[in-house]
Amino acid sequence: MFTQLEDLCRRLVHEHYGPLVEKVAAVLIEDGRLALGRIIARTGMSALSVRQALAVLIQHCLATHAQARDGARQTTYYSINLRNILRLQRAGLYLALVEERMGQFGLLVFNEVLLNGCMSISSVRDAVGYKQFGAAEKKLFAAAVAKLVRERFITAITPTDTVTKIDRTMQAEAQELEKLASVPMPKELAEIRRRIAAQDEEEYMSTDVVGMKRQAVGSGIGGAPKVVLGPDGQAIILNDVFGSSMGLPSQQQLGEADKDLVDDKQCFRVYHDRLDVFLRNKRIINYFATKYNDAAGVVLKTMLRLTETHTKTCWDKVSELVAAPQIIQHLPPDADLGGAVDMSGDRFFKDAAATSDDSSAARRATQGKMAYALLDVLRRDVSGVVNKVDERGAGQYRINFERAAVMLRDECLDTLVMNKFGSPHARIVRALRDKQKLDEKMMSELAMMPMAQCRERLHQLTLAGYVDMVELPRTADRNPSRTAYLWYVNPQKQAGAALRGALQGIINVMDRLGQETGMRASLLAKSQRKDIVAGLAQLSQNERTALNAINEYKQRIDVATIRLDSMVLLLHDI
Repeated sequence: MFTQLEDLCRRLVHEHYGPLVEKVAAVLIEDGRLALGRIIARTGMSALSVRQALAVLIQHCLATHAQARDGARQTTYYSINLRNILRLQRAGLYLALVEERMGQFGLLVFNEVLLNGCMSISSVRDAVGYKQFGAAEKKLFAAAVAKLVRERFITAITPTDTVTKIDRTMQAEAQELEKLASVPMPKELAEIRRRIAAQDEEEYMSTDVVGMKRQAVGSGIGGAPKVVLGPDGQAIILNDVFGSSMGLPSQQQLGEADKDLVDDKQCFRVYHDRLDVFLRNKRIINYFATKYNDAAGVVLKTMLRLTETHTKTCWDKVSELVAAPQIIQHLPPDADLGGAVDMSGDRFFKDAAATSDDSSAARRATQGKMAYALLDVLRRDVSGVVNKVDERGAGQYRINFERAAVMLRDECLDTLVMNKFGSPHARIVRALRDKQKLDEKMMSELAMMPMAQCRERLHQLTLAGYVDMVELPRTADRNPSRTAYLWYVNPQKQAGAALRGALQGIINVMDRLGQETGMRASLLAKSQRKDIVAGLAQLSQNERTALNAINEYKQRIDVATIRLDSMVLLLHDI
């Protein structure tokens, strides 16, 4: 663990929850998994204060607990979740994403759940003043809550959420071992662990949404209806009176289809892993839109939207298969793909490029052919992110998230090296990444610079952690004059060096903001008075100028923090 990571996590907990919670979190960060008595001894706080601080951390999904037998006693151990602490500074990105995808009512619900850690929907209604809403607003509110739950922006709290995966596995293994009459053989123990892993995988791949309940809807005639789930996860009511039970539902049935409601008594929390998937997908879309054009970004965005229902975390290696006609069918109606690919020299697309018919059918045909061409361009990209799996018909495509993570990480590292050292150093890093182990002579030829300058820059990159070196002695005495030195890029070490720099940058930005606000503490305190908040006329011209300057400075600090946190997302969370 980096010292910068420990320092930043402590600062974030102190900023959001205060010094008492920060003191307990600091002990868990430094010492790891601890029992309650040990935490009380290390912090010097009262048992009540420690329990309350732990309750706050667990409430906001920042700490986990597990029980273990210690002789005749059952001891509860607590541990901290550093990844979720780092996500505290990503709240602005999460809120912007929810507002874009869910609207104002979705943002209202999500903001309440984010502030309180976990809440029931009934508590959210009380907090936002649901009783004051009109009939139309109540419908929009209910639709936004259902959409947040269905698309897993928020997820239901289960008893296993506050227990780590390792503890759950150990408990399941202990329960299986208790069923055996004798000591298990190695083969039996391996089979138990295989079953537990298969069960975890099945639960992970499950598409069931916890926290939803279905409202019973009467058909009016013909008896009780049959309720099934459609391909989009909505309830579809089928009734034999309206035709064959295997046929399509009528318009009345389709109108009554969406009757899934959210359980008001179920508590929900923010699903950070799912939100990180959306942020990563936006980075992938922006990369290809910048590399090619906006039309390529639209096609890739449609493909990601179709596969994101099955993508739960950023650790999934590949997406689900998507057919090319399905991608074309779900393209936005206002998507303009005209001229995205030059198809004048392709005989297959010649008619599409030359057509001047403005009818809707001709436009859809042209847009479909252009989308096929863009899919082919994305498939042939050297990054290998978009793969064509099935060659039959129009083909089926999938996205390789593992390759996408490497691509985004390399782009981030190249930008860091470019800004910190300059373009010659970035050229050296790219050459080593492509060719791997090279000596100084070959490196100077590839980077097109004198050997002395190349050697100096290689040593600078080595000290910074972006380049590594290996020795190949020609003799047993390992004489430096008879030893070959090869330079190469270690991806893990390189990402670690960049992550340390990004974390230290966030710490420096927070320190600078604290210093600037401390220098103007009296003015900021004065600006919070009720008479000043009502109107700034009571402030002098110099005070108003200084207040505007500090507000502008805070905005720039927030922008810098968001940019650095985006780097942490690429280097640490995907």
